[in-house]
Amino acid sequence: MKLRYTRLICVLILLMLSFVLVSAGTIGVPLPKAPGGDYSSDYQGPILSQKLFPTVRPQSPYHTRLVLLGTTGGVGWWPGTDRASSSSALLVGDTIYLIDMGQGSALRLSEALNAGDFVKVNGSRVENGSSTFLANARALFITHLHMDHTADYPSFLLIGSGAGLGTMYDPVTGKLLVPPFQVYGPASRGPLEVDKTNYTGKIVYVDSADPALEIPTPGMRQQTASTLESYAQAINDMTLDNGYRDYTSLVEVHEIGPDPGQPGDIRFEAPGLDLTNETCASMEPFDVYEDGNVRVRAILVDHHQVYPSLAYRFDTADGSVVFSGDTGNNTRGNLQKLAAGADILVHEVIDPAWINLKFGNVTGRPKLAALKIHMQTSHTTIEDAGAVATRCGVKTLVLNHIVPGNTPRSNLLRAQRTFPGKLIIGEDLMVIPVGRPTGGIPV
Repeated sequence: MKLRYTRLICVLILLMLSFVLVSAGTIGVPLPKAPGGDYSSDYQGPILSQKLFPTVRPQSPYHTRLVLLGTTGGVGWWPGTDRASSSSALLVGDTIYLIDMGQGSALRLSEALNAGDFVKVNGSRVENGSSTFLANARALFITHLHMDHTADYPSFLLIGSGAGLGTMYDPVTGKLLVPPFQVYGPASRGPLEVDKTNYTGKIVYVDSADPALEIPTPGMRQQTASTLESYAQAINDMTLDNGYRDYTSLVEVHEIGPDPGQPGDIRFEAPGLDLTNETCASMEPFDVYEDGNVRVRAILVDHHQVYPSLAYRFDTADGSVVFSGDTGNNTRGNLQKLAAGADILVHEVIDPAWINLKFGNVTGRPKLAALKIHMQTSHTTIEDAGAVATRCGVKTLVLNHIVPGNTPRSNLLRAQRTFPGKLIIGEDLMVIPVGRPTGGIPV
């Protein structure tokens, strides 16, 4: 009799374990936590897949939410992880504001925010495959023009047209409005970067009928135009044969730089900056964008030799979120000015143990030496990221743009040694609430 009960108990335990594993989708995959959950959990397993993650669009008690779309960086892919590259979305109500679009992030954007629905036709379920979720997207802010922050911008621009990009319905009249989607990003660097590697290959220039635009350092506006030009055949087919809107009217680009080229561009002062030696000068935060939901300000950070490389601050009625962009830990005090007292600082991070392992002794190897110096000085180590957050006086530090993408969690936790606040190790599709939920319960 005892043996029979023991077997029954074992069967029940196995059934319960099977239910848990099926619910999780796969072993070792951290399920997304409900808004307001503790995202600094002790999970240490591998990140195997997020394909079974539900969307984060369902009703949330939080008006403002930060959604991490891509949490690694680097021009490549890291083995053992499917993290996308740097990208985030800030949701204020139903309005979507995007920060960077690194490789893999366009798919993450759809996974996170493209909630599906279906209708019944003659008793059969039919999926509605014509989502227009990007009608709620208001603006994109690019920190700098490296590929791991912009590679999926063409995908967003080209495929987004079929998902409502650049369209919005008037909530009062129900009529379709057609305000273009707003894109803010760096202007042309101006002079070409200094050659530190004894490069002997070909320098790439923009091909243009206007000689003044045939430059090796195109800004956000030229990148957008070149994307449309390179897909001209497909775009013309979409408009002439498939009834798509005019692609050139979907977005409105605003360049950010010291010498704006067109009305609507954002100008900042960076006096005495010698681009052959430095790319960050001490300055004050400057306004970039404002609407009824959010005020956005920016400032230069130090991602030598990239220029301009920007950090952004978003202030909403619920709280403030700052994105460091790519930067070394010394921003001449700029990041501290921008992030002072913010609720959340999303900061890039690099593992110094990986730098030493990857590059080792670079004596007599100028190309490798240049890359190692860039990694050491143009990015922020784990413990330095904690120290920066402490100097900024922020409440929560979110580690993002994690390099390498497969850095052990135990290494990343070292940021807590220099930061006394709440530490969150970013994961793709993580939702982080900003402010208080309905009912006034603090996060």
